[in-house]
Amino acid sequence: MTMKKRAFVLHQKFGNTVSLLTICAVFFLFYFAAAVSVIGDNVTPTTITITWTAPGDNGTLGTAAIYDIRYSTTPINSGNWDDCIQAANEPTPQPYGSPESYTITDLIPDTWYYIAIIAADEALNWSDLSNVIAVKTESMSLDVETDEYALPDDFHLAQNYPNPFNPSTRIEFSIPVTAHVTISIFNTLGQKTATIIDEIKPAGNYSITWDGVDMYGQKVSSGIYIYRIKADNYADSKKMALVQ
Repeated sequence: MTMKKRAFVLHQKFGNTVSLLTICAVFFLFYFAAAVSVIGDNVTPTTITITWTAPGDNGTLGTAAIYDIRYSTTPINSGNWDDCIQAANEPTPQPYGSPESYTITDLIPDTWYYIAIIAADEALNWSDLSNVIAVKTESMSLDVETDEYALPDDFHLAQNYPNPFNPSTRIEFSIPVTAHVTISIFNTLGQKTATIIDEIKPAGNYSITWDGVDMYGQKVSSGIYIYRIKADNYADSKKMALVQ
């Protein structure tokens, strides 16, 4: 938000005489956050790093208040923005002109992703949608030796696949020790939709499928859902989209 002085000329008419009164008024100009221009940078089989220049709060100065970074395996536009996956832990905007970057993780190898950003100023006036970039993650190298039976070193919850999905999706997770594991599904209102696992598991890597059915055995409607894992003191959650 900036202030600007402007002179107003007020005409007052007295009989046949017109006098000019110049009044100096101070008023506020409200600007929407400027749109962001995004570039795809470093790419691995499971990550994509994007870069852009901080737009400020009006495209010429200041600092934007918030970013909303989203991605999808289908093309993004303003009409389907709410159905796209919102990135976790989005960066805090820097002052106008600063270089910015963000790495999207837990992606699927050899897959095309569409990525875009919007920004808001301190009054939560949102910018237009940025350019939408299409980036393909790299394929897994066949030269890398893997031991599928090796125990994980840490807790981990992966992004579901496919995502968006219909009618079912796979959720993978790892636990380094024996733990009581629960994975529950919630809607965007925070209401529990289903619990797909609630049991003690030994250390290992696991995969579980959710078929889009709630705790009453009914198919849920299209939309964004959050799946949340708890295992001992570990907790994490991610978003997924069901499209019917």
